[in-house]
Amino acid sequence: MQGRYGNDKFNYFLYILFWALWLINIFVWNITASIVIDLLMLVVIVYALYRAFSKNINKRCIENRAFMSAFNRVKNWFTLTKRKFKERKDYKYIKCPSCGAQLRVKNKKGKHIVKCPRCANEFSKRI
Repeated sequence: MQGRYGNDKFNYFLYILFWALWLINIFVWNITASIVIDLLMLVVIVYALYRAFSKNINKRCIENRAFMSAFNRVKNWFTLTKRKFKERKDYKYIKCPSCGAQLRVKNKKGKHIVKCPRCANEFSKRI
């Protein structure tokens, strides 16, 4: 493997995707759907192995950075949703009207003056 790229987070994701497709394929009884899933599995595993044995390290790093950027956006959305659910009794989450940042406000009835820490915009919000 000297001079080869090897495995990274994107490759591990591709391997997991391959095994997930394999598991789905076990329960599919339609022959045409099974063939499509088989072809998709083949494409995924060939691409993962191509990336692992590639000598073009710079291009594989760029692909991994793009994947990690998308993965982190999805991960952060799930983390924020989990946090919102966990704190739903104590806090309300609102968006700043000017920059769109998520702001956490105490869940007390009445009018609140909220100042956005990102853009310093002050606005009132009734809860």
